Amino acid sequence: MDLFLGYTRMQRPPSLLRLVLVLWLLLIVSGCTQTFSTDVDSEQKISDTSGNFDGNLDVGDQFGSAITNIGDLEVDGVTDLAVGAPFDDNNGQNRGAVWILFMDDDGRVDIHQKISDSEGGFSGELDNDDQFGSAIASLGDLNSDGFLDIAVGTPLDDDGGTDRGAIWILFLNGDGTVQLEQKISNDAGGFTGNLDSDDQFGRTVAGIGDLNNDGVMDLAVGMPNDGTDRGAVWILFMNTDGTVSSTQKISSDEGNLDRDPDNGDHFGSAVTAIGDLDGDGVIDLAVGASGDDDGGTNRGAVWILFLNSDGTVDSMERISQTRGAFDGQLNDRDQFGSSIANIGDINDDGTSDLAVGAKLSDDGGDDRGAIWILFMESNGEVVSSSKISDTEGKFDGSLDDDDHFGGAIASIGDLDGDDFTDIAVGASLDDGGGVDKGAAWVLFMSSIDSDFDRSEDGFISVLSGDLVIQQ
Repeated sequence: MDLFLGYTRMQRPPSLLRLVLVLWLLLIVSGCTQTFSTDVDSEQKISDTSGNFDGNLDVGDQFGSAITNIGDLEVDGVTDLAVGAPFDDNNGQNRGAVWILFMDDDGRVDIHQKISDSEGGFSGELDNDDQFGSAIASLGDLNSDGFLDIAVGTPLDDDGGTDRGAIWILFLNGDGTVQLEQKISNDAGGFTGNLDSDDQFGRTVAGIGDLNNDGVMDLAVGMPNDGTDRGAVWILFMNTDGTVSSTQKISSDEGNLDRDPDNGDHFGSAVTAIGDLDGDGVIDLAVGASGDDDGGTNRGAVWILFLNSDGTVDSMERISQTRGAFDGQLNDRDQFGSSIANIGDINDDGTSDLAVGAKLSDDGGDDRGAIWILFMESNGEVVSSSKISDTEGKFDGSLDDDDHFGGAIASIGDLDGDDFTDIAVGASLDDGGGVDKGAAWVLFMSSIDSDFDRSEDGFISVLSGDLVIQQ
């Protein structure tokens, strides 16, 4: 059927009206969908040999295992970063460290401050193999002293049992040193949840805003080894002193999940807040399940959890090779969901978008890694996606086999002032300066491209000046 909207071939609408009608019909005709894409405009590497970083990294430190945006800590108008190096050996083997990077707007490091068992004013007790710095989250100014604070995961801490895990809340000074700290573990910080050996509480962590509306920032903590590696996420309702007021666990057995993760899914491999995606007044979460087998072994998935204010799940959507309208191609072992970051509403459609790591992607070589930009719907499904890897997304940096690019991701806002959101990406097994010293990449992103796809059911055309819908 042809519909001419009241005009015949002898009565063509004025050219301006035709343009308006075309745009209007593009938005309403069934079967026509808008797609979005974005690429890398330029990149800057930060490593032992790049990016003006002169901190002392050792072989095996795995700098870049975690990255977070800590805001403008030194108040110079440029976003600063905290980067984890969980295998740092200050004062003992694999005790771990966090590097505070005061950034320049070109993606290079201005100055830095290390926080470890022997540096940066940290007076907490770390043991060998604790892996402090495996995860980092910004907490804003938790104690209202005018300086930003962070949470740091220590997943192999042994409080209460082997590798049960812990988190350290670090109240920072303006120079990136620690003013004071508070530990949260099986034995500390008011945490009353049940942890078992090898749970690795603190493997991932995210500041999620004030979920219960008590005026204090709350935390989500991933525990991907819970229950035969099905995984779990703990919601921690916080006090301003860094202790825990109350908790809610989300797992196969708790928290009202309406679908259980499977053995080996590693639900909680990554976690981030995505704002109020569904507009119900409650913050929602995106949770990685890097071992999910949808479409093939360990291809990975992201679970969108629409939360209640008590931390339980109201409803959910899953994004994987076979679900959530995701149209990207994943391969076995990619581990999509090994990291996630909320990158804001980059296509200006009113919905927050996500960057998702697939650290074992084989684009260009074995386990070089990749990230996916997911343009999101408010129902938790994907509108469209873009991939950035050694062979896609106009990324011109040099990646090698086993770099694990995408093992950590952080949105860093508009670092270079070009009105586009930029991204920091970890490559923890990068060999710049030595084996597995690690690296972080700052990706300066280009503008968003958009297009309308024609479906099999219908399309719009303008023929000889006539506006026609063909169905």
